[in-house]
Amino acid sequence: MSYQIEQLSVTPRVLYRVRLGPRHRPTGGTRHVVAGQPMPPPSELRIVEYEAGGGFYLFYCNDEGRELTDTLHGSVDEAMAQAEFEFGVRRSEWSVGA
Repeated sequence: MSYQIEQLSVTPRVLYRVRLGPRHRPTGGTRHVVAGQPMPPPSELRIVEYEAGGGFYLFYCNDEGRELTDTLHGSVDEAMAQAEFEFGVRRSEWSVGA
């Protein structure tokens, strides 16, 4: 028996974003590994939500805006707390949306 799985194109909705600057140094509290190598520091963080729900993702993006990795959180507040823990991002620094 053979099954064909339809690939869906799903674009997350960006709720908040912050561009990381010189004061947003990694705290060392979390270590991300991508393809077996330490992930380079991101240039931007985004908090996104998919239409199907299931939580809020903190996207770690490079200079080109490509996602390097992500973490899943139960609320926007938890995602913002993670960004503060990892990079010292204050809640007041986040911009709304796209």
